[in-house]
Amino acid sequence: MLDLPTDRPRASHQSTNVSKISIQLDAPLTLSLTKLALEHNMNLSAVVMTGWGVVLARLTSQDDLVIGSECGPDGLDRDKRTDNNILPLRLDLSGEPSTYQLLQRVQKMASSSMDHQGLSLNNIGRVAGPPLFQVAFRWNQELLHSTAPILVDLELQLQEQDNEVVGNMLFPTDLFHPDTIRHVGYLLSMLQAMVVDVDRPVMSVDLPSQAERGLVLGEWNETRQEYPNDLCVHHLFEQQVERIPQATALISNGQSLTYTDLNERANRLSHHLIGLGVGPEILVAICMERSFAMIVGVLAILKAGGAYVPLDPAYASDRLRDILADAAPGIIIADESGRGALGESALSSLTVVDPDSVAALDKSKRYYCRPKSRS
Repeated sequence: MLDLPTDRPRASHQSTNVSKISIQLDAPLTLSLTKLALEHNMNLSAVVMTGWGVVLARLTSQDDLVIGSECGPDGLDRDKRTDNNILPLRLDLSGEPSTYQLLQRVQKMASSSMDHQGLSLNNIGRVAGPPLFQVAFRWNQELLHSTAPILVDLELQLQEQDNEVVGNMLFPTDLFHPDTIRHVGYLLSMLQAMVVDVDRPVMSVDLPSQAERGLVLGEWNETRQEYPNDLCVHHLFEQQVERIPQATALISNGQSLTYTDLNERANRLSHHLIGLGVGPEILVAICMERSFAMIVGVLAILKAGGAYVPLDPAYASDRLRDILADAAPGIIIADESGRGALGESALSSLTVVDPDSVAALDKSKRYYCRPKSRS
């Protein structure tokens, strides 16, 4: 099955609402594709279908896919085929093939696929078990004006006309939105690259247009935000607590903490750390697995005015001990996993804070860190 990215979740029964996007390969591109087909003893439709297969492989990150094709790469004439019958054609894009290599594979695949001709497109949605394919490719003049519903996720309908290739890509609107589907543009980019350099690996072709690239890399990535330059991270966190105190702040292993809960836990631990002498320019190591307690620990160190030295218990013990030796913190917050990774010898000279023990401290003891006004 193709793992096609869709705009909407797949329903149990696909609707019959279909939209389409027109396709036009201009005369120069059509001529170049025709020459490429002749060089490989193939017909034009087969080359276009191969390019379409590459686009599908790129969209799904799959190198083994099946396309239902009404006009296979074998070169049979339309009058030798049964109307509305298609062949399930398997495309192998493994091993980073070039255009030349992929067209050779398609040629070899064609003859074996002929054993499966006679499958009616009208019965795809009614056969038992999963469908043989989710994408159909049809090269048929009559289909260009058809309004019949499709029974696949995508259907490409093309025909050579007046020295150009024209047609439509049909798609169900319950899966795809017309404003976000860009498959046709990717197909044009792929076909243009195929005729320019047959030795280039097809999976390396740059499919997005300059406009789309600018949209994705520029406009959609314009996430710059102005933040107060006189506030620290924990100050901004406390402002969020005041704005949405009961909103969910953390989710882990099916459990959640509100901003208020997280803030209160961090305040209790921060109060404990201050009692141990933590303040400005004091380093506190923290060696814990990813958990609520780890986030509480980081916030508590910052609230106390100190700086944290992060230690990942998944690291090698020797590396952790080297980091401790270089940073030389006097205090460490460590859970059972962190203490096991460091070993008793490394912890013997440190004040070890167990986050589980601190969690049981009197809730009335709270420390609030408020930003000082700037003079």
